[in-house]
Amino acid sequence: MKKSNILALIIIVIFIGLLTISIMSIEEVPIIKVNAEVTVTDDSATVKIVSVEQEAVNPLKSPRGSSTAGFPSVEAMAIINNAKVSYWAAEDYQGNGAYEFVIGFRKGATPNRGDMVKVIVKVVDEGGRAFEGGRALSSDIRIKIWE
Repeated sequence: MKKSNILALIIIVIFIGLLTISIMSIEEVPIIKVNAEVTVTDDSATVKIVSVEQEAVNPLKSPRGSSTAGFPSVEAMAIINNAKVSYWAAEDYQGNGAYEFVIGFRKGATPNRGDMVKVIVKVVDEGGRAFEGGRALSSDIRIKIWE
């Protein structure tokens, strides 16, 4: 092998090693996993939050924007200390069934230990409205103290 090929190979190995080390040392970011159940009776939907779990993941696996699901949909969001809002997570409305969401947070709007996090899941209609005739279509709220 020529010296130039060996030198190029050494540089590539060093670069890949540095890249791997930097990716492995990235600090994890918080997310919330939410499971909700939608039940439809007499053309009226009811939402019940089944579970809310906080987790920490690599930033590359965290949602970095609000959902682009269409309408009607089932949406989830979190509000931290009644001041900061998470990204929106949404799934297309499919009627009865289980809906799973992963809620990510904006930079500077992440919960800290002891913060009150209000998780809201709601059904929205074709126009994106959560209310019809002054009443809620369906929503559920769960309060979690961040650990």
